[in-house]
Amino acid sequence: MTNPAEVKNLYKTYRSGGWFASRKENKPVLQDVSLSLGEREILGLVGESGCGKSTLAKVLLGLEDYQSGSVKVEGLELKELDKAGFKRLRRRLQVVFQDPYSSLDPRMSVRQILCEPWDIHGLHKDRAKRKKTLEELVRSVGLDPAHLDRYPHEFSGGQRQRVALARALALEPRVLVADEPVSALDVSVQAQILNLLKDVSRARALSMLFISHDFAVARFLCDRIAVMYQGRIVECAPARTLLDNPQHPYTRALLDAVPSPDPSARKDFEPAVLKSSVRREQCSCPYAPRCRYYRAACNRPFALTDDGKGHWCACALKPFNKSQTAERFHGGTHERND
Repeated sequence: MTNPAEVKNLYKTYRSGGWFASRKENKPVLQDVSLSLGEREILGLVGESGCGKSTLAKVLLGLEDYQSGSVKVEGLELKELDKAGFKRLRRRLQVVFQDPYSSLDPRMSVRQILCEPWDIHGLHKDRAKRKKTLEELVRSVGLDPAHLDRYPHEFSGGQRQRVALARALALEPRVLVADEPVSALDVSVQAQILNLLKDVSRARALSMLFISHDFAVARFLCDRIAVMYQGRIVECAPARTLLDNPQHPYTRALLDAVPSPDPSARKDFEPAVLKSSVRREQCSCPYAPRCRYYRAACNRPFALTDDGKGHWCACALKPFNKSQTAERFHGGTHERND
């Protein structure tokens, strides 16, 4: 069976330097990235700001070009699609952007915003059927049909994100890309939107790429989590496995940064981040300059290793040893066996 979305050996660069720069260089943003999104799966992509998460989403959506590799949606290679092919693909691939305040046209009512995709693709031309489908759509995201004639400025941030989600669902897509859809919302509203995303994905049998920098959010929503650092996937595993037994030092550093409700649990923490003497160009591992565990063995070619159970890690030292770095996600004390 074809995966709804698949990326293989993806490489993308940005051109660095301004208009008047004497020397411009190609800066790698995504390097040898391979990911697959399964049927009805919610795949979380986690990493710090600037690591390439949103760039990967834009490449998958066809909003950014790429230098080499393969990007397939519904078995179709994006580089081989013409304009008409992309238009057909848009019905199967949709996105919810991060900022609900800038992703909606302030000059259009909710009715116009939701009907625009149907007008573009020639759907629901019958007026009575369109009205019924529109009302069902807004109810499915927790809004009232009475809101259809309001404008974006009349809604709260959470309501605007519901409108954005309804617009994405209007074409009944198979794949949904959610690029940090709750990071601009209050915590209480975040919970509502996350519950809504989970319910919608189950009801509509959606496959979802969920981008976030928050492990707690990813743990709640995602079936599998991939960790990205400086344009590379350094670890990927089922969500519970990755949180219970993280292998890469960068994943451990991210988990150590999550606040603990028990301050005493932090007293035995070892620093996961400690600058080493190695420079980035001296080692194939991008995390080496920040890694306290750096050894000569880290100089081998960068590669993800599988433990045979779907847990992939790019650390050269001690992959797949037992650890409980994320114990505080599930209660109890914090221990680490390195």
